[in-house]
Amino acid sequence: MLYHTFKSLVIALALGTNIALAQNSANSLVSRRLTEYLMPAATETHEFARVPDSNFVLLTQMSDSELIKIELDPTTEEPVAFHSFPMGKSSSSELHGVWPSTVYPGMMWLSLQGDNQLLLVDPGQNLSTTPSIIQTIDIPEPGNGPHCVFEIGDRVWAGLKVASEQTGQYYVFSAHVSNPTDYTMYQCLKSPVFIKEEPTTGLIYVTQDSDSSIMRINVTSGETAQLPIPPSVGNNAVGMISAYGPMNGVWFTLAGNATGGTGTFGHIGSSGEMEFFQLQHPLLGTNAGLLHIADASSVAGGPALWLLSTSLLSNNSPDALIRVTFDAGITSVSGEEYISMLTQNAMVHRVLPMDATVLVSELHTFTLAQLTYNNTIAGQWLPAESVSNTTVYTQPG
Repeated sequence: MLYHTFKSLVIALALGTNIALAQNSANSLVSRRLTEYLMPAATETHEFARVPDSNFVLLTQMSDSELIKIELDPTTEEPVAFHSFPMGKSSSSELHGVWPSTVYPGMMWLSLQGDNQLLLVDPGQNLSTTPSIIQTIDIPEPGNGPHCVFEIGDRVWAGLKVASEQTGQYYVFSAHVSNPTDYTMYQCLKSPVFIKEEPTTGLIYVTQDSDSSIMRINVTSGETAQLPIPPSVGNNAVGMISAYGPMNGVWFTLAGNATGGTGTFGHIGSSGEMEFFQLQHPLLGTNAGLLHIADASSVAGGPALWLLSTSLLSNNSPDALIRVTFDAGITSVSGEEYISMLTQNAMVHRVLPMDATVLVSELHTFTLAQLTYNNTIAGQWLPAESVSNTTVYTQPG
């Protein structure tokens, strides 16, 4: 009987009958592929960002203060080669943040947490070209320990993650990109990580992980306010992005603690009120420690987010990349797609959407993972923008 069935199928395919046509007209099988690329051995693989107008990605390794320049295949976006460069005064300079400049096209901001400096560098046009320092900004007292770095408008921002030696307090630093003597230091809670602008109001929001609160900064008046995370929904605000179009506002994640996460992420719009959403999958979602976030919206797929669940704070939280979709009004989650990382307990750290693929850094395994889709709409994750190799990417790395 098995032979007969197989023989009949072969005949049908050979004759091009309606059986084959019916199969082709059905829904295509969606496939996903995760590939891991080994970077130089290090204990802390941190931030990454794509260099505008190039096929390079810069990846920071904090434990030995090395900057990894990764070359991408221009067609497939697969990493094909890398070159490592020491940054800072020594291997203890703690290279951490990396962010593309729009004021200085093609240049990249770096932060040296150990050296207490921000650098503006030219990454170079070739893989083996050593990045050259264009500008150095020394963080003034009482600031200490720039962690993540961002450029918003004509100012460079950094969360100072180390307590001040002078006051014992924590600060957010902001300076004019062309005149660093024009700076402001905002006292905050322990300890600032991501800094983003709410598009409608121009207010600045800062996640503070240890004290589980978000600080709001009015740059015009200089006033600040704290928005504590309700313990009933979770704790440890970390990742944050600015979003536009239907997703307008800032979105943030809650990473949880040593006991695990709650699968919770939130939104702040022009009203300044926090709104929370929670994943529902009982195995991968409800205990997810969400460390990072990126916009996954597309014209075809509608509003969506990438969420990165990590084992960084708890082994009870899986290492997974999660894509959530929303209803038309962005009032509730309409779908959850889970991609478990190949290596668990890898402490996945950051997610970066590309043109047609998605990159994920793994803090604990000096590995870069790449997600590729087949037989489905891929890429164009940023809403209402034309995505190409010359796009200036606005998602953190």
